[in-house]
Amino acid sequence: MAAAQEYQKHVATLIKVDDALGLVFGWGLVCKVDGEDYYDVQGDNITEPGMVEATTDFMLNARVAKEMHKGDQIGAIVHSFPLTTEIAAAMDIVTKRTGWMVAMKPDSDETLEKFRNGSLTGFSIGGWHIEDEAA
Repeated sequence: MAAAQEYQKHVATLIKVDDALGLVFGWGLVCKVDGEDYYDVQGDNITEPGMVEATTDFMLNARVAKEMHKGDQIGAIVHSFPLTTEIAAAMDIVTKRTGWMVAMKPDSDETLEKFRNGSLTGFSIGGWHIEDEAA
């Protein structure tokens, strides 16, 4: 039997701040590193198929970014690319990491500055993680 658990605490790696466009690029979710399942700070592994399903729903229905999972919206996810092992192979992409690549557009210069100066080092995303209790 499956149980739904709120999944809101994953913080992923910030890769680049683009000052000209006011965007922050990085990993919203990581599924695998060097071909091995990646486990986040809660000990959860998001499978590649689960990531594609969840991020499709997120992009269609939410796209809201918050600061450390609290308060009001601080921006929106404006670019999204689910990079699975299969998609990488089909596109001739060689990568050590699979998961969800994103670009976030902060709502303010103050928030963008927090990414620039290292006060914010990753993305807070929300959604639901379904865990199989039988496993």
